[in-house]
Amino acid sequence: MADTKQSLYEHVRQGAQEADVFAAVKIDERGVCCEADGSAEPAFYRVYEEEGDIWIALETEDRWLSGSIEADLVNTGDKLDELLEEEIIDLGDDRAVVEFEHFRSPEKVYVFRSKLSVPLSSPDAASRALIWLLGYETVFRDLGDMSEDEDD
Repeated sequence: MADTKQSLYEHVRQGAQEADVFAAVKIDERGVCCEADGSAEPAFYRVYEEEGDIWIALETEDRWLSGSIEADLVNTGDKLDELLEEEIIDLGDDRAVVEFEHFRSPEKVYVFRSKLSVPLSSPDAASRALIWLLGYETVFRDLGDMSEDEDD
């Protein structure tokens, strides 16, 4: 399983770098970490494995950034799971079923995350994880203060 996980991380890292939409991309002790480009405060997109499931996440320690994303969704009436699912399907995963969790971790990190709808053992897990990561970036880029130069 470690080889499968490392292969997935390497595929996602390479694809994320090639997409050229992140400020920085690396593999760390938790998985793939992609720094949001242009965010008003530090935020990171992540792909990681937890108990055999693959998770795609946006994480920030900044309460105001998290709140600005929530406020945008409330003000527009958009449902985050629907926005993500539409974008992920548009990017090529037509079998995507997206649900998300939003919480503050014990480490005081604000997390928006979704479980990939296939397990780590699936032959297309790596390609689908990359699609979901890019879908997350596309959707969140336009929410709240994720774009520093956005006029209020």
